[in-house]
Amino acid sequence: MDRGWYVRFTVFLFAIVTAVGALWPSLGSWVSVPDWLVKDPAVEDDFGFFSRRISPGLDIKGGLRLMYEVKVEDAIRHRRDRLNTALMERLAEELQLDTKSEDDRASFAERVTSLNVGERRMELRFENPSDAEKLTRDLLRADYPELRIVERTNKAVRLALRDEDLDELRQAAVEQTVLVIQNRIDELQVREATVIGRDRDVIVEVPGATQEEFDRIEDLISRTARLEFKIVDDEQSGSVLRELGLSADGSWERTVQLGSSTEPRDVAVRFQIYTEQGAGTAQNVVDAPYVVARGAGARLALTEWIESVKSKLPDGREFAIARVDRREDPDSETSQATEESWRTYYLHRTAGVTGNEVDDAFVTFDQGEGGGAGRPVVAVHFGGSGATQFQQLTGAHIQERMAIVLDGVVESAPTIQAEIAGGRSQITMGSYGSHSEIMEAANELVVVLRAGALPAPIERANRQEIGPTLGADSVERGVQGALVGIVLVLFFMAVYYQVAGLVADLMVVLNVLFLLAALSALGATLTLPGVAGIALTVGMAVDANVLITERIREELRLGKSARSAIDQGFRRAFWSVMDAQLTTFIAGVVLFQFGTGPIKGFAVTLMIGIVTSLFTGIFCSKVVLDWVVRGLRVPRLRVG
Repeated sequence: MDRGWYVRFTVFLFAIVTAVGALWPSLGSWVSVPDWLVKDPAVEDDFGFFSRRISPGLDIKGGLRLMYEVKVEDAIRHRRDRLNTALMERLAEELQLDTKSEDDRASFAERVTSLNVGERRMELRFENPSDAEKLTRDLLRADYPELRIVERTNKAVRLALRDEDLDELRQAAVEQTVLVIQNRIDELQVREATVIGRDRDVIVEVPGATQEEFDRIEDLISRTARLEFKIVDDEQSGSVLRELGLSADGSWERTVQLGSSTEPRDVAVRFQIYTEQGAGTAQNVVDAPYVVARGAGARLALTEWIESVKSKLPDGREFAIARVDRREDPDSETSQATEESWRTYYLHRTAGVTGNEVDDAFVTFDQGEGGGAGRPVVAVHFGGSGATQFQQLTGAHIQERMAIVLDGVVESAPTIQAEIAGGRSQITMGSYGSHSEIMEAANELVVVLRAGALPAPIERANRQEIGPTLGADSVERGVQGALVGIVLVLFFMAVYYQVAGLVADLMVVLNVLFLLAALSALGATLTLPGVAGIALTVGMAVDANVLITERIREELRLGKSARSAIDQGFRRAFWSVMDAQLTTFIAGVVLFQFGTGPIKGFAVTLMIGIVTSLFTGIFCSKVVLDWVVRGLRVPRLRVG
């Protein structure tokens, strides 16, 4: 055997060992899993390699599927109305009228009136043609780019939302609804739950949940989001932790129960205290200690800890939680930064401003001079009394941090640099990361701010409960069908192609192993369409081996040696195999791009299976056949 074969055999053996290790956690209910192999996120200093596993889908395990219809037309009307209000206030400024004055308000009402036309249009009517001239395209382009003029007369201007903005509004309404619902389900620590948006619908799937959990989830989804702006009390956070008996370098553990009520499991969550530089002037930067919980169940453990110390806090103060940003994690250089981590903020309990006062939020760019110019920032507009409240809040807490709290979770805590008047504020995104990363973070924050309340009403369109009996029956039939197909294929290959067929059978088995290992490593959810994808993958893998074996047979008929026939057979069949697999892979990409949940599951399984079938058919089978011919010194290769 040449040195190259030993290198290929090492890769072949390493792939098998890695696949078995990756798949092993998914087999924990049938076989015992060594502690050294599987990584437990809840155990400190656990040096295991694998932690993810294949999760059974809704059609296999049973569970709950809810479908909600998002009333996107209401979101469009709401956006139109807000733009209408803002535009009328701007026109009052152009006409030099103070809307805070009763006389000016009456005068403005006589000079300009507004009518809604349909769901996306408005018409402004002016008493004087000269007033209508104040509403220019330049004004709209500068301050209200979502609006366009569709018709103009001497005393009237009809405006409409742009078509591209309408599509964005519809998509944003569904995305924001998905975000709000996902946040609520996360509060229940429900594993494997998925929330997806499809067209105007939001679909919630919770495999294996109980009736009690079903009711809690539905109740949670129906709640209104709570968006609050609260001041961070950095100065007192250290003294409060000391009064709770926690030192600056303290650490401890807390056990929480995860899983369903029928299959509970206890996990230990690690707690640690860190110190960061809170807000303050350059001469007086405040050190602000905070608590971090790490490991599976960190959010639940930290929430329970906060509840346990709630009665010991001073009046008017509270702890809130926030997910630890890996870019700001003090342990970002260690493996701990990859775990689920949550931290505390010590806040004033009373919200200075709530989400009811937020009029709009969007991404813009810093127009200031210097290094910050052109960087993405988030602009927040407050309407009505919110502008006054926000001005008072920021004016009284300059050089302090203000937490943006969504459903009890701190999403951002920027520093107040100056009093903010006029109801318009700007949230800087920091200096970390590239421009695209900062832009992504800014867009995420905008979604959070807009998701303070549902962007549009939702109406439950369907509720479907799939019992475990139905799921078990479906998976039994599906697995039986797949196994029968696989066994028939293996039998045919062994009988028809003899030794080469046995090698092909081995490759089919390895292909299934590699495919399942990849799904396990990705933490994928396996559904019945996924099972169908596995069965189809077996056929694709056999197809590759058939092409290669037929090429080898042709070479042997020409009188070539077994060794030369194998080399030439693989070389000449390579592009035929690649073409066949590549065209199927493209079909899988299209299905994934345009398909819904079950179709996407099938597409993912198919695409992974094609990659593994290429690896086993072209690489692994060549290693085994070379060993048969060169290692065992078989003079004549039996290929049927």
